[in-house]
Formats: sequence, structure tokens, C-alpha cells
Amino acid sequence: MLKGNEAPEICVTNIMCDYCAWISKILAKIKARETQIKKKKKKGVDPVVVVHGGAGRIPQYARKFMLDEVKKAAITAYLDLTKGCCSLDAVERAICHMESKKYFNCAYGGSLDANGEVVMDAAIMTNDLRAGCVGAVRNIAHPITLAKMVLQQTEHVLIVETGAQKFNLESGIPTLSPGQLIVTSDSKTSLHEEGNNALDIRKIQELLDDGDKQSDKKECIPECVIERDKEEGATLEVTGIDEFLEIDPDFIQVGAVGAVAYDRKKRLASGTSTAGESGKLHGIISATGTAIGCGIYVDQYGSVSVSGCDKAIYKYAPAQRILRRLRRKATSIDEAVTEVLKDFEEETGGSFPPEYDVGVIALTAKGIPSVSFKCAHFPWAYCDKGYVYYGCARNEIFSEKIDIIERPLDCMCEDSN
Repeated sequence: MLKGNEAPEICVTNIMCDYCAWISKILAKIKARETQIKKKKKKGVDPVVVVHGGAGRIPQYARKFMLDEVKKAAITAYLDLTKGCCSLDAVERAICHMESKKYFNCAYGGSLDANGEVVMDAAIMTNDLRAGCVGAVRNIAHPITLAKMVLQQTEHVLIVETGAQKFNLESGIPTLSPGQLIVTSDSKTSLHEEGNNALDIRKIQELLDDGDKQSDKKECIPECVIERDKEEGATLEVTGIDEFLEIDPDFIQVGAVGAVAYDRKKRLASGTSTAGESGKLHGIISATGTAIGCGIYVDQYGSVSVSGCDKAIYKYAPAQRILRRLRRKATSIDEAVTEVLKDFEEETGGSFPPEYDVGVIALTAKGIPSVSFKCAHFPWAYCDKGYVYYGCARNEIFSEKIDIIERPLDCMCEDSN
């Protein structure tokens, strides 16, 4: 008989007795059960999201407001990611936030075409090479949501014009009344057209007051480098611009908004949304919102979202080139982005005049971020490890702790989608 904590003695003969065989079976079941439990307890990675509000030139009266809303979009998406939300949904959530705010060149308040309408394009993509795009859609609040439905509910990649409007109705997305997306100044011009400087002083002051309501916890990091993981040596470097470009413009001139995300299960996604160029002709669709590889691209190596001059982006397809360079060379994401933007500059314009503005956000397959731009302004925000980092112009990076995270960062729940 066993006493206390004595372990049972197993027969050492070649033939096991019934008792020893029974003990061996029990021990094998316990070991198998422990292995099964370990497999179930997969530790999730820390999620990351990067958001941008468009590359270009932004007047002082709108700059703080746009930066604050980009930051809010990033935090909203990040909180969803910490709860187990997938990267695809996080990208949609961030872009939807910007689509509902004036001044961004996407949905509400976006630029007007030659017929005086807000005509929109949007694209979204995941790292399994699935993509959905819509072009020349009207009178809907969130074209990025319709693009996501193209990805999830159809076998197509791009649906445009009347086909997109019909698909929108079939999907049950509410249709807005004509003109409901238009936001104008007192001079009756679009916010993205000349004449916008006619906004009265009261409205300008309201915008500046909104921007000044940012948390007192923000800290400026003049070195323009954010240390993400000291063990990996990963940093986020924000590439700036030349001094001569920092001239306050008279009206808003920005490209598509976008977001990239990395969720707890290491899935990547990217998206863009835009109203295109001001005064564009009927039937024109943008490269950033409809051409995979131009404004967005995602594969097993990373995720990219690009904003800027549509014509130049069409010709060069920088999003896909960045990930190809990252794949083919032993280089960091920052180096890949810098090299591609250098080539982009040489092949499309040379000195980055306004018509060749460009900005890039990216994430690697390990969740390492990159933000780079060759323009006067590029409002961006980045969330990781409980902090949000954000900026808009050259040599501008702020940091702030996120105090409203509902779930521990190391939590990986079974209900994560």
C-alpha cells in the first residue's frame, strides 16, 4: 500500500502487470490533457494600428482639428483590437470615423467633382490577398463599409458607378439625400477649393479651441524617433520635408485617408477612402481608392496605405513596391519606404511640388510601424502597448498614454474573432 506522497512503483520486468498498465494509461491521459490545455492557451500578440488623414497641405485653422480626429480614429480602432477585434474590422472602424468628419477628403466634407457632387472611392485588403473596392459611389456615409462588403460577400474586387449603387441598396446600407455630404464655407465653395479662406473668424476660433482640448499628458519627442521594442531595436522614424514647403495654404489640399492594422492573431489589413481630386470629371475614379498596389497593398510581409497625388500614384504603384522591396532585400520597413519614395520622387516629379505630395503608413508582419511623408502636412496617429503617438508636420511627434483600455494587453480571449 502507498504511504503519503509515495509514487507507485512500476514493474521493471518486460511484461507489465495490470496495475502498472493501468497507472501508465492514467499518466498518458494526464500528459495528453496538459498538452491540449497548452495548445488552447495561445498567447496573442500586442495589436497595433496606424492611421493617416491624407497627404498634402492643410491650413492652420483645420490642422489641429484634423490631427485630433486622426488620433481619435486610431484610439477607437486600437481599443477594438485589444478586445480581440480582427484587423479588417479595425481598419474599417478607423476610416469610418474620418469619413464622418469634415475637412478630410473622403466622405462628409470631401472635395466636389465638376458636377458639384461628393463622389467617392474606397478600398480594403487583408494579408490573404483578398480585396474589395468601390468606385464613383454617391450618397452613402461610409464607402469603406461598402468596399468591405465587396470583399466579404462577392467574388469581385472592384464595383463602380451604378453597379456599386445597386450593390449598396442590396446590402441594406442607408442612402443619403443628395447634397447631404457637402460641407461648404460661407462663400459657398467646397472646403477643398480656393475661397475657403472666407471662413469667418468665429468658426476658425472654434476649430482652434477644439484642437486645444487635447490631453495635458501629451509629450513632444523632438528626436522624431519612437522606441517600440528595445529588444528588437525597432523604431518609428517620421521622415519630414524641406523647410520651403512649410507655407500655410489658403485651402485644404489633401489626398485619401487610410489605416493599417495588426491584430492579436497577427492578421494584417489596410484600407483607404477618398473623394478624389477637386473638380474631377464625371466617371473618373482614383488610384488610391480602386487600384490594388497603388493606394493599398497587403501580403504576408506587411501592410501599406498610401496617400497623395493620384496621377503619380497611378503611374508608380508605390504600395506594392514597398512590400516587394521589403521581401527581396534584408532591410527594415523604414528603409524600404524611404527607398521607394526616393525612386518615386525621381520618376514622377523630382522636387515634390504640390501635385506630387505623398505620404505612407506601413506595418510589417511583426507589427513594426513606419510613417513617412514628402509633403507639408500628413496627420497620422499610431497606437501600441497602451500609448498613442501622433503628429502632422515635420519634426512633430507627440505621445500620450491611453487610460481607457478595458481589457489587459496580455489578454487573449476565446471570443476573439
